Amino acid sequence: MKYINIYGYKRDFGKKAVRNIRLSGNIPCILYGKNINIPFYSSLESLRKIIYTVEIYNVVLKIEGHDKSINAIRKEIQFDPVKEKILHVDFYKIDKSKSITLEIPVKSFGRPIGVTKGGEYYSTVRKLKVKTSIDNMPEYIQFNIDSLDIGDKITVGDLYNNQYTILHPSHTLIANVKNTRTIIKGAPEEDNKEKEKDDKTKIK
Repeated sequence: MKYINIYGYKRDFGKKAVRNIRLSGNIPCILYGKNINIPFYSSLESLRKIIYTVEIYNVVLKIEGHDKSINAIRKEIQFDPVKEKILHVDFYKIDKSKSITLEIPVKSFGRPIGVTKGGEYYSTVRKLKVKTSIDNMPEYIQFNIDSLDIGDKITVGDLYNNQYTILHPSHTLIANVKNTRTIIKGAPEEDNKEKEKDDKTKIK
């Protein structure tokens, strides 16, 4: 998992303090964890990389007033539903002795053999919930689709890994290759052409 450093500055609770932080162009944040609750703020520029991405980062927080850096993950981002501005970012302190659950991006690579035959590739899942320790948490789940023929599929059960647990039923569909309409309709059209040819032969 990638690491990123983010600097935070201490802040007070309360609507007025939060409003002033936003007016100054910064983002109110809070760090949660076992017996910990630290409000702080940071700049949009510092937070941009962990907000506008599907990737998961191990965030190293360096908060004013705290001597030690704190490892955390981004848990939730609150947006203004009208203006689409970032209102608040929540972080959760990592306990390396315990497992955590995160939504991890799914990536495929290759070109299905079924596509070269006229089929169409479908990806049905963008992220999967994964449970493991922070040290074993993957940046993404990747799989090869070269061997997928028309009618073939990949399910959660095909993505087994002994370093983490995917928290979805094993039959959950991840990707598949289907017939296109052209292929489905192609056979009858060919049959019709052959039939027309036979009819013309009979007329002669």
